Amino acid sequence: MSQGFLGEQLGSFRLEQVLGTGAMGVVFRATQETTGRRAAVKIVQGEIAENTKLLDRFIREAEIIKQFRHPNIVRWLATGRFKGTYYFAMEYVEGDTLEKLLQDRGQLPWREAVDLAIQICEALQYAHQQGVVHRDLKPSNLMVTRDGKIKLTDFGIAKDLDRTALTAPGRTLGTAAYMAPEQIRGTPAVSHKTDLYAFGAVLYQMLVGLPPFTGASAVVLMHQHINESPPRPSAKIHEIPKALDDLVVALMAKNPTDRPWDADAACMVLTELRDKDARKESVAMVWPVADSPNADPPRAGAATSTGSNPTPARKRTKTAGRSTAGRAEGGSRIARALSGVSLETIGLVLALFVVGGLMAYWVWPPSAAYLHRHAVALMESPQRSDWLIAMRDYIEPLDRRFPDHPYREETRAWRDQIALDEAEGRAKLLASAVQTRFSEPNTEGERQFVAFNALASKAEAEGDELTAQRCWSEMSATVNADDPEDRKWFLLANKRANDLAVRIQERRAFVEGQLRKAATAYRMGRTNDAMTIQAMLQERYSHYTDLADLFGPAPQAAEEYSEPEPQPEPETEAEPKPEPESESTTEAPAPPSQSDGEVP
Repeated sequence: MSQGFLGEQLGSFRLEQVLGTGAMGVVFRATQETTGRRAAVKIVQGEIAENTKLLDRFIREAEIIKQFRHPNIVRWLATGRFKGTYYFAMEYVEGDTLEKLLQDRGQLPWREAVDLAIQICEALQYAHQQGVVHRDLKPSNLMVTRDGKIKLTDFGIAKDLDRTALTAPGRTLGTAAYMAPEQIRGTPAVSHKTDLYAFGAVLYQMLVGLPPFTGASAVVLMHQHINESPPRPSAKIHEIPKALDDLVVALMAKNPTDRPWDADAACMVLTELRDKDARKESVAMVWPVADSPNADPPRAGAATSTGSNPTPARKRTKTAGRSTAGRAEGGSRIARALSGVSLETIGLVLALFVVGGLMAYWVWPPSAAYLHRHAVALMESPQRSDWLIAMRDYIEPLDRRFPDHPYREETRAWRDQIALDEAEGRAKLLASAVQTRFSEPNTEGERQFVAFNALASKAEAEGDELTAQRCWSEMSATVNADDPEDRKWFLLANKRANDLAVRIQERRAFVEGQLRKAATAYRMGRTNDAMTIQAMLQERYSHYTDLADLFGPAPQAAEEYSEPEPQPEPETEAEPKPEPESESTTEAPAPPSQSDGEVP
């Protein structure tokens, strides 16, 4: 079926070659005819397009990529639908997948693996900061350009384990080979640390040439991920820095809390290794390099060079003082003790201190003040993605781990802010004039919104905003404000009722002020000005039912809202003719629109 699309044009993209197929659709190489540049176009059609859940994921994938701007994540170009075929276009990456690279070369030298891993970390950290967890990180979703740059792809996260095929090396089964225990069990919830586990498995495969676990079925692989300890790369390869070996194990910890705090923490270890090696500094290895000071260090009494006899120990010379002899004997004992300890052992002890410090950095629980401070910075952002990161990484841990923290009111307000924003976005779809499957209500709160929104919208269209306000107030009293799912609709209804109350109050204050100006103009003999004001009010505001009591006969209305005068002034000039006055009162006022800048 995919071959039938070759040569076809979707929007401005002409399809030229099939790059790959998967459960979600087909990816083509294409040329954008308006610019001449190459693109990768992903389409979904046929049975997949008729599957609501899969189509939703396809559309969500396009929306996710659209918001990204990172050199290590594939860039979005366009989204569209042509003759029933949904598609979105991405930048075309010249190169191969990491999977193909590993199939061709096997394991990578640790320095090359570190360079690629740093770029993967940076892509993951950026995605996590946008509130996105990839959930399907694996070598086939990582493109490597010809100059060694990583491009993270495929944010579809709709993978059917039963339909994935075995790959040749290691007989691994698709996604299951990189799946974190919590992703398999469903508890705890999938988070950014789920991607860190998959990253550890990918890093292991780059170093060793095979995934950490292999098996002939998804069940076998998932059992291994849940129950077997993460293997060390050093068990398969000889040359690997100890910090890198330890990092892989830490990333693949069974408990998410035992993994590094975020991708940046892992990136710090990798960057330090790369920079040390670039500066030609010594890097502690799991297995010491031959001929290095740490390789088979000489023991006490051993020959210092091949083929030479051990140097005989000097006889201790007697000295004239017992104190001197005692010091010499003590020094000799210390020397003998130290000579029995290899430099390798000393280095191992020091390395353990370093690793312990790094592990403490990764998993040491941050304080309530630390979590609150970082949440404040993110919640002040205008971007919803920053709010979601704040909720996941800081607000949730703050409320869960410190139930009596002093920021409860603030975190509650943040939760409401995020929930309200979610309801506003969903409300746009539910209230859309174009009805699609996305505009169908799915929960009780959504059904309540659809019903009350219809009544309130009709009332507003008729100028009866008091009734619209009452509708929203009634909805806020109907939905359960304590229910996590319904609370966002309670907040939305409450906000709309309050917004209408403020609008009604501000509009009335404006009209009353204009009527006072008209009354003053009448008293000063500026009949035309008074009539102009009243005509304007009549045109723009007379249809509002909450202002009906203000549009009475012109003189009375003007006097009602004018400043009290002790006595009317004598007729020194011609009074406004009764006809215009009477005429102006029949043309009751209508206030200016917001575009005139005169009314809130």
